[in-house]
Parts: sequence; structure tokens; C-alpha cells
Amino acid sequence: MDSFAVLGEALTQRISDLKKLTLLRIEDGAKDMYQQDLSGLEASVRALEAQVTTLKDCIQRELSAMPKVEALIEASKVQSQHLNAIASNLPARLPRATYTSVAGATLAGGRNEADGPAAGTSGVLSAGTSQAGMGAAAGMGAGEEAGKRARGGAGGGGKDVPRWYVTQDEFDAVSAYMRGRLVPEKVNAALDELAGHGLATARLMAAVRAGGAKLAPAERKRATELMHSVANKEGVKGHFWFTDGDLREGPLVRPDKSGKGLLTLLRHLGRLAEHRCSVDGNATTVYVLCEPR
Repeated sequence: MDSFAVLGEALTQRISDLKKLTLLRIEDGAKDMYQQDLSGLEASVRALEAQVTTLKDCIQRELSAMPKVEALIEASKVQSQHLNAIASNLPARLPRATYTSVAGATLAGGRNEADGPAAGTSGVLSAGTSQAGMGAAAGMGAGEEAGKRARGGAGGGGKDVPRWYVTQDEFDAVSAYMRGRLVPEKVNAALDELAGHGLATARLMAAVRAGGAKLAPAERKRATELMHSVANKEGVKGHFWFTDGDLREGPLVRPDKSGKGLLTLLRHLGRLAEHRCSVDGNATTVYVLCEPR
């Protein structure tokens, strides 16, 4: 056993001597360059390993997010179907912003002419719906609660004033002599304006039902006459309506040739119904806004 141990130690010593002799054959400068190359190579390998680890983490995150992306794509398809269904059921033409209705002024709280028009309405809102409508809006403040009472008194159940817009196909089907120089945008803007008249009248009737304490004496007298002579008439009760006197202050539909042409067209298209009433001994035309069928 001792001989084998001595032999092993001799071999080990010989190997160590050979290593030392090998290192002695390399110059000191060459050894430093060799060590620098190894250090640089090691740093590059470690950086590459870090990049590979980061890439693996990124791929894993993307894979884990795939179910969410698939669910989002499916929801987008459903939403697209809903939007297409909505778009296919919209009227072909709607009023432009340049034909802002007087209803906006009524809903905004009975804006006075001295206040000036709202921004972006091209001055259309500065014109009142009618003396009766402005008196009612000013008397009641056109607040939210008053609007609810007006809708409840006019349409029953608090429904909104109808705005049944005219489509391009309906407009094209009308005879050319009746259309004249009108365009669907102007016809629908006229509907918005007439809806404003109807809402103002509904608020006026609501003020009378509330006692009319906030109305001026002359305004209260006229509103009371309208209540007894028109509001309870067959075909008018429970609907939004206005009289021909309300057309005097409108920017689009006025009691002139052009305004009468618009009214005739709207009656022909079933958007208005006309009734004859006697108010304070004077023959008055009452227009009822029809609801979509």
C-alpha cells in the first residue's frame, strides 16, 4: 500500500511541475491578455443568458394574456354587430348642428335674448319659441321638476316630446312640387323647432295646473283659456301640441309661404295632425305632434 501511495504522490508532483513549466513558457503580458479575453467572454455569456431569461419571461406573459385577448376580440365582434344593427335602424338623415332647434333654448331654462346665443348654435337659440312659451319658461324657471310636470301633463306618464325624423327615402317619395327646395336636414330641423313649441306649451299647461301663481296675469288668462278650449279637446289631450300663434317667433317655421309649405309637408308625412279650435272667440289652428308608429 505504501508503494502505491508514494507512486500517487509522485505522479501528482509531476503533474504540478508540468503545469508550472507550461506557465513559465507563457509571457506575463500574454497571460494578462488571456485572462482579459476570458473575462470578456464570460461577461458576454452572462449578458446573453440575462437576455434569454428576459425573453422567456416576456413570452410567458404574452402567452398568459392570450385568453384575455381572445375574449376581447370576441367582445369586439359582438359590439360591432350591435353597432351595425343600430346603424341600420337609424334614419338616413338627421338634423345638422347648423339647424339647432329652439327646443334647446327651452330646455336650457328659457334663455333671454339679452343673454346671447349659446356657443356653436349659430345664433338660432336666441330666437324664442313664442311669447307664451317664453313666459311659461321664465315663470317656472324651466327647472328639472317643472320639465317632469310638463311631460307628465302633456303626454301622460312623463314621456318625452316626440321627434319623429324624416328619412331620405320618405322625403324622396314625396312629390317634387311639395318638396320644392326643401332638404331633409331642414325638414328635420323644423321638427326640432316644433317640438320646442310643444314642450313650451306643455310647460305652460303644467303651470296652469299648478295654480298659475308664477305666471303674469295676462299670461295666466291666456293659458287658462288654452287649457279649457284646447288642452282637453279630443285628439289633443294627452299629446304635445302648439298653436299657429307660436309660429310667429320661430326662426325656421313662420306663418309665411315657406313655413306653410313645411307644415303641409309634415302633415303629409304624418308628423303633424291639425285641429281647428276656438280660443277666446277666435278661430285657432292647433298642431299636434304625432308619435312614431
